[in-house]
Amino acid sequence: MIINDKKGGVRTSVLALGLLALLLPACQQDNQAFEDTQQQPTTSEYQTPTTTAPAPGREPLTRTPNRPMTAMRGQQMEATTENISSDPDNFIGEMVTVRGDVKEVDTSRDTFLMDDERFLTSEGILVINATGETFVIPNPDEMQAQVTGEVRLFTLVDINTAYGLDLDPALYVEYENQPAIVAESLALSPTPEQVAENPTIFYNRHIAMEGRFNELLASNAFTFNNGEILVLNADELEIIPENEDLVVTGVVRPFDLAALQSEYNLNWDAELQQRMQDQYSNSLVLVADGIYPTR
Repeated sequence: MIINDKKGGVRTSVLALGLLALLLPACQQDNQAFEDTQQQPTTSEYQTPTTTAPAPGREPLTRTPNRPMTAMRGQQMEATTENISSDPDNFIGEMVTVRGDVKEVDTSRDTFLMDDERFLTSEGILVINATGETFVIPNPDEMQAQVTGEVRLFTLVDINTAYGLDLDPALYVEYENQPAIVAESLALSPTPEQVAENPTIFYNRHIAMEGRFNELLASNAFTFNNGEILVLNADELEIIPENEDLVVTGVVRPFDLAALQSEYNLNWDAELQQRMQDQYSNSLVLVADGIYPTR
């Protein structure tokens, strides 16, 4: 730097430059602090979303603390009659499987109401039987059912036309434009006790039974619900050890060892065959086509 020693000239400039050198770092610090403040949200402005662990095969639901957890468009909710009724937009056009209580409805043999006893506020959802077969429900007041089908808004004209039904408009006014399940598959969902006490009403019917895994007898057989029910797992479907509470779907039939051996090539040794004969010869067997954990 060239310093001119003339009076009133360069000395003043030097002093100003010195002050400027002192002020610049302080200004830079203030600017950085301002930028940091702008980048950091305050607690009242933003809360970090948390993710709720999903049920098997479902997407997680994201929620912000202190706000109710509701599924956003495109997110998956558990398919229950309660959720379908209260948030139909998340299910319209989707295939679902639900289990619940059968509520008698004085409409026609082609429809019935279902609700879920786990939810006190559930008012039920209309099920339309589109299987082409009559669905007989023994003891409707005590029986559950499992339904698989598409969720759609109920409009009587469209339903009658699409499925060849003749539903009476006067009986379905309250269900118009409400969500309903058009069932492609229907199964009774009795308890193990109901099947054990009265097996004949379930023979040769497809059911969905919820209960507790009891004892593995062979790679293709186990007992259910304290040994009350024998399950033939002919396809050796996977049973996850930690999931003791299961739903087993399949057909109930009388236990006939010779017929089962011939049909499924069971490969049971003589000891196991004798045990089966002694214990289940006057009983039933559930031939499984699906095994999955309860929700």
